[in-house]
Amino acid sequence: MVYIGRPRHVLLAGSLACALACQQIPTEDPTTADTATETGSSSGDPTAGSGDPTQGQSLPEYRCDPADLSTCGDDEKCTAVLQGSLQNLYDCVPKDSLHDLYEACSPAPENGQDACPPSTICAPDTPERSTGLCVPLCINDGDCAMGRCIENTFNDVPICADSCDPQVPQCKTGLECRQTNDSFACQFPTEVDVGQETAQCLVDGDRGCGQGYVCEAGQLIPNCASPTGFCCTPVCDTESADTCESPATCNPAFSDPAPGYEWVGACYVPN
Repeated sequence: MVYIGRPRHVLLAGSLACALACQQIPTEDPTTADTATETGSSSGDPTAGSGDPTQGQSLPEYRCDPADLSTCGDDEKCTAVLQGSLQNLYDCVPKDSLHDLYEACSPAPENGQDACPPSTICAPDTPERSTGLCVPLCINDGDCAMGRCIENTFNDVPICADSCDPQVPQCKTGLECRQTNDSFACQFPTEVDVGQETAQCLVDGDRGCGQGYVCEAGQLIPNCASPTGFCCTPVCDTESADTCESPATCNPAFSDPAPGYEWVGACYVPN
């Protein structure tokens, strides 16, 4: 995402302030959990954490390593269960594998009996958290062979999100190729993530934009009249013929892209 000379936290503060003031979709977060954030900077210490289990704690507690198949007994699996109101206690529970990876499942945050294979969890795919997919668990990016370790929008549990091409997305059913801070990865969309060019959006997570679009500062997007100050605009390829509608041109989407994403651009009028 292009930050037009301002650091990311300034943009986030502005968008969240408008979210409180405007009270229009998608200026309100459509999920019941906090906005998803990446966890790649996590220390990855599987022994850290303690606290009052009746209240929950902001830091995860690891009684096992969710990415290590040998961390629990032969008839057990490591998964994330509720600790008070937060699903951040990693503990060994009875193995109940009935589903395959990326199969549909029913989340079971209370006891971890979601029928997903070891080292995976039934990640909810809606705010109601009644349905989901079996996806790999992780502590940091090193646990994800094909992508990034990113918190699920709907319960804040870190899961592996496969890297993807925003112009030729090939994500599993139920997932969309969505922007991270420096790349694109297969993630769960929310019900408001359908916007196309000039649709209003929030910069954090491109909330409000459909697949193939990113959220940029409104002053850079022709005909943007969004109450959030940000509008959706198409993804483009800076190394190919410009596909943007004039006066917008294809410009870099990231100030510091991950390797392999240097070509990714967004249609806007640079200031």
